[in-house]
Amino acid sequence: MVKVGRIVFISMQILMINYEFPPVGGGAGRATQNISKELVKMGTHVTVLTSAGKNITGNTVIDGVHIHFIKTHRKSVHHTGMFAVAEFLIKGMMYAKRLIYHHKYDLIHYFFSIPTGLLSFSLNKKIPYIVSLRGGDVPEYISGEVQYLHQVMQPLNRTIWRGASDIVALSHDLGKVAKIIEPERDYRVIYNGVDTDRFKPSSHAKQNRLEIQLLSVCRLLPWKGLQYLLTALQLIDNQRIHLTIVGTGHYEQVLKKQTVASNLTNRVSFVGAIAHEQLPEIYNQADIFVLPSFGDSFGQVFTEAMACGLPVIAARHGGVQEFVEDGINGFLVPPHDSKTLAIMIDRLAVSPKLRTTMRENNIQKVKSHFSWYYIAKQYKGVYKQVLQSV
Repeated sequence: MVKVGRIVFISMQILMINYEFPPVGGGAGRATQNISKELVKMGTHVTVLTSAGKNITGNTVIDGVHIHFIKTHRKSVHHTGMFAVAEFLIKGMMYAKRLIYHHKYDLIHYFFSIPTGLLSFSLNKKIPYIVSLRGGDVPEYISGEVQYLHQVMQPLNRTIWRGASDIVALSHDLGKVAKIIEPERDYRVIYNGVDTDRFKPSSHAKQNRLEIQLLSVCRLLPWKGLQYLLTALQLIDNQRIHLTIVGTGHYEQVLKKQTVASNLTNRVSFVGAIAHEQLPEIYNQADIFVLPSFGDSFGQVFTEAMACGLPVIAARHGGVQEFVEDGINGFLVPPHDSKTLAIMIDRLAVSPKLRTTMRENNIQKVKSHFSWYYIAKQYKGVYKQVLQSV
């Protein structure tokens, strides 16, 4: 039950729909998981409809969140594929209709306007919905193979945005691009959060160590910019600097071949995929987090690294520019610029004092702006505002 006019809010019933949810997918899935968990703590009833990996089916309740998994034939944990997306939409339409029939949801929250928001065309028009834009669902924001699909889907995408009661962009940068596509709408911004109970500093792993450890955590894709990071490392004479790359992806073999060709095999380690639960330990073993991505709308890994006290180096692109202050808690470099990247890595590597200053700045910034409680509270405010206006 919600507040409409003079009626007092008792408990909102929210249906969240996202085609990815841990362990499937990336940052958007983890955001859905954490936001829903925090909303339940605030007294909101949350149901999540999502797709499942190989060994997950049916329904479950986790941290008070009612989760309904739809079995789809994904290519891998991190790669959906067009067939699996279509499968989720077809099955999801029928499943969501059953959920709506049996539950009195006050609002539907779609993560990604494309593909997830496509369900809005077939579900109950009397239930207001909001859309969280994540980056890959905004035309022109990420280049590559998805651009053709965006051109085909853009009329549908704009219709979804026009029908939404509210649209939330993951960053101001993303919101500006969305505004160009559909100037008639306003786009508020709510960032991703960080689990500060898990991602926090620990210094014991760095004691009595001579090397400077660089860390990159990402899916291994061309637009993550690791090819430029490897070139930057080749330009640095300091042999004490070592890079650890966490993640898998179709660009992995290209990066490994570049590592061999650049004679960096003794300075670069590819460790593959690591469970998200183990990442705090990995972050705390590092000295500097580096990811020169030129395609992320936000970059969850940056705030996780910041929460663990790491100074960060990023490309001057996307939402990361909104929380990395150049020279204050990290460095921003031009995209594709290996030379400048090398200079900034070396500057941090030779200055323990600078690393310590940035460490303290990052810990404070995350605590004050990026806790999941703070993020969920903002979303709950959006829900209330929407429901008061209908």
